[in-house]
Amino acid sequence: MKLRNINRGLVLGGVLALGVVCYTVYENNQFKTSKPEIEQTVKDYIADMTSANIGSGDTLKSQWTDFVNEHYTDYTNNTEDGSTKSDLLEQINHTDVTAQNGDITSAEYDIKDISINKSGADGAKVTMAYNVCYDISKGDPNFISSSGISTMSSGDYSNSDNYEPSKSSYKAVLSYDNTEFYLIRTSDGWKIATSNDWGYGEDYSFDDDNSDSDSVADESMAESEIVPDSTDSAENSDSEGADSVE
Repeated sequence: MKLRNINRGLVLGGVLALGVVCYTVYENNQFKTSKPEIEQTVKDYIADMTSANIGSGDTLKSQWTDFVNEHYTDYTNNTEDGSTKSDLLEQINHTDVTAQNGDITSAEYDIKDISINKSGADGAKVTMAYNVCYDISKGDPNFISSSGISTMSSGDYSNSDNYEPSKSSYKAVLSYDNTEFYLIRTSDGWKIATSNDWGYGEDYSFDDDNSDSDSVADESMAESEIVPDSTDSAENSDSEGADSVE
């Protein structure tokens, strides 16, 4: 009798183990089929974020709000670091765009690399490297990124008491070497729960007559790093791509 009970236990354990293996294989296969959708989701995110930063005044804040509502989902789990939908909407609400004395007039972005990994039953971790080149009328306009609302820094910080933003137009190349997204599957498709970025760098080049002495960046960087190439983007969308928003 004891031997029969032991055999039943072994059979039951084997069935359960087989079920776990089958479920794991099924989940992994399902995630593989979702990767193209996840990749397109974050690519659309970068395109829409870049576009949302072009404008001024209340229109700009409205664009930011629409962008966040479109790409983020409500998320209250504290296990993932980064900015949530509610964090970003609160920052937008408290941002004074009337004092920035200048606007972003056009932009280009260049996605360098995308990596997608499964995270939990219905989650995905995406890491991305990309650059954005903004054309700015003057001043230090605000802009939204994956970590929240930021401000351009076009002036000279050598003496903060006398800091003055640029009074002429300029280009700002913002480099994001490591941007991380946590996405979850929703009834409306994959949405971003949290986002953040590390390794952020910025370079500026100015269009005035004294750009040789006032520039704090090498203009050639903007020309070489941000080169839209729709052919390369279509052929190698996993690692490289370039689009423009004007």
